[in-house]
Amino acid sequence: MVAHAADFAAWTHRQKIQITQPGLTRLELEPALLDKCTALHDLRLVSPSGVETAFTLLMPETSVQSLKDTINFKQTLVGQTTRLEFQIADSKLSHEVQLETSARQFIKAADLEGSVDGVNWQSLAKGELLFRQNGAEKLGFSLEPSDRTYFRITVDDARSEPIVFNAAKVPFETARPPTLPMAVTIRGRSDAGGMSKLTLDLGAANLMLGTLKLRTAEPVFQRRVSVLGASRVLFRLQYEGHSAEELEIPLHSLAGNREVELLIQNGDSPPLVVDGIECTRHALPMLFQANAVGEWHLFAGNGQASAPQYDIAALSGQLRGAAANSAMAAAVEVNPSYSKVATAPDVGNAGSALDVSAWGCRRAIEFKESGVLKVELPPEVMTQAARDLHDLRVLREGKQLPYLVVQDGTQKAVEVSLEDNPDEKHRSWSKWAIKLPHAGFPLEELELESATPLFEREMRVFETRQTERGSSEVSLGSATWQQRPGQKATKFRIALYEKPKGDLIYLTTDNGDNAPLVISAARVTHAVVSLLFRVSDAAPVQLYYRHAKASYPRYDVQMVRREFESATKVVATLGAEEQLDGFKGTPVASKQGGPWLWAALALVVMGLLWVVARMLPNTPRSEG
Repeated sequence: MVAHAADFAAWTHRQKIQITQPGLTRLELEPALLDKCTALHDLRLVSPSGVETAFTLLMPETSVQSLKDTINFKQTLVGQTTRLEFQIADSKLSHEVQLETSARQFIKAADLEGSVDGVNWQSLAKGELLFRQNGAEKLGFSLEPSDRTYFRITVDDARSEPIVFNAAKVPFETARPPTLPMAVTIRGRSDAGGMSKLTLDLGAANLMLGTLKLRTAEPVFQRRVSVLGASRVLFRLQYEGHSAEELEIPLHSLAGNREVELLIQNGDSPPLVVDGIECTRHALPMLFQANAVGEWHLFAGNGQASAPQYDIAALSGQLRGAAANSAMAAAVEVNPSYSKVATAPDVGNAGSALDVSAWGCRRAIEFKESGVLKVELPPEVMTQAARDLHDLRVLREGKQLPYLVVQDGTQKAVEVSLEDNPDEKHRSWSKWAIKLPHAGFPLEELELESATPLFEREMRVFETRQTERGSSEVSLGSATWQQRPGQKATKFRIALYEKPKGDLIYLTTDNGDNAPLVISAARVTHAVVSLLFRVSDAAPVQLYYRHAKASYPRYDVQMVRREFESATKVVATLGAEEQLDGFKGTPVASKQGGPWLWAALALVVMGLLWVVARMLPNTPRSEG
């Protein structure tokens, strides 16, 4: 079947491939191309005649390791040393030897010797540390391929009691896949709670990583390090003039994102100083049958693409070692046929008509191109709309456009000022008034900073509200804030379990007999909420809101939420607010009743009292 350019309009990028001879062809996929993929399964290969061509990706074979016993293992005590002797079948097939012991805590220096005939010995390693301590261990020696099959290890017992070694085993691997060096940049770091988090920029997404190694000048340390699901205790040890280290983590896994997070567990130790990161990656070849010479096209970058089902994928094992022609690729370029409209499913141009006479507010949605529009709701809209946003409507030419509400967990912060508001009744208390950007601000957290080196305070946030019985304090949130000397000052957050109704809130704390707490900065945060909807042309679109009695919308677009969220977005903005005829008739939903509700409740109570009075027996009058 011939594929036209329009059939690949949903792919963002392409790469031209020059085929000079037909036949089985191998193409090494570059990081620049992999970075444009939303996932590896969105790759598509098209021949010069426009035919989509089957291919397979040769994923690196992870080495299969098995431990095999050595031959004639023997342990003897010689003076203040333990001598271990053994043979292996073929040293060319192994790269190390591992000792086994049930001893829990020990550290010893050891020498390794090798021999071809068991008579003439050659030193292979001297003063290597063997140890097991606090979850970290090193019980092996590296081996270079050679003709030696006899080995001898001499363990120094001069400073500690001898331990029993149960066996010596050799790991045999079917393959050790080759790797390529790659640059890694540390983009960010945070140290808190005994944990260091490093954000690593790999330079591209969808890379098959091989190994990751820390660079550090720390002379002695031991830390558990985790990244991409792999975890290992890394260490550097000094003992009696000998040293040992393990700074590398084997990964052999796909990093789907450009950035990954590396975690270092410091415990009660100071954060580990990391000078840099060394990383390797596996090559990722594409194998396909080229039936014609000329310019081929490789497309990438379509979040809607499903995984292709090609027969050749089942033959990748047999084809891995097959002779193949090499293809040359040009630089990755933007797909000239790309269209943002094509990146999301067609859900129709508009839904049903809607009478908007009861809605109170409207804003124009401004955009410069068609496609899947993403418009962020400012706090003012979320304040005016119903609390669960069920009264939002997106309209074009009087008809509804189906939309999705998306919230990815991110927040935005707004700087606010703190004004001292002393409490005359509580001299030891500090109290601040905080003016919010506007009434009903959708406050999620209050973020504070202080340079005070040592303190512990219970911080409370509240609002004063007026009721028919007078004013009352309504608690919005509270949390304990601690700071110790030498500890890096961090931003402190108080999560609010109720949102304010007005534009003024208060922060208070009891200082006890300590100096008043000094707060250097304050911010209020709100959740980032956006709408997603699709437009196929430039006709004007409006957002309607503020109608607490509106029914809940039911859109079929919920069925394709995943496709919409992964589509390429066109950023849209909101215009100025217009107040409509329904503004006064559609107040924002409130949990407090109006005066008529209170009057009705008063009548009910009076009626109940009258009924109770009628049911009580009459008290007889006393005779004088």
